[in-house]
Amino acid sequence: MKNKIILSLIGVLALGSFAYADIQAPPKAQWNWSRKLSRSVANLAYGVSEIPLHWQKVERVDGANAAASSMVIEGTVRTAVRLGYGVFEFVTFPAPVYKGGYRPPYYVNDRFDTWYGYQEFPPQVGFMSQTRYSRGQSW
Repeated sequence: MKNKIILSLIGVLALGSFAYADIQAPPKAQWNWSRKLSRSVANLAYGVSEIPLHWQKVERVDGANAAASSMVIEGTVRTAVRLGYGVFEFVTFPAPVYKGGYRPPYYVNDRFDTWYGYQEFPPQVGFMSQTRYSRGQSW
């Protein structure tokens, strides 16, 4: 009798060990309504930081004259896009709107090409130590 109980317990534990591999987070678990709300508030509050950041990017590559004109045009466009997405996400934060989830609706390609696309949250101006991409070293 004891052998049957022990064998059945071992069988239950062996079958239960297969169920462990199925416990995972769903694909869209990192984005939820609170992250969407915080992203919208950040876009509304700090979307203007796109103007000086665009100055830094263009000045590093093309010089100060190109940066001055590009900052006015492209920086203003990027700020308007950020503010528009901030308003859109603030109004729709309780509902999963974009592709049935709470993902950012704008083009996010900052890991591969940092020039185009938008980061999920507005960028910081100045020294950034938490960037997700590697920077080249020039001698």
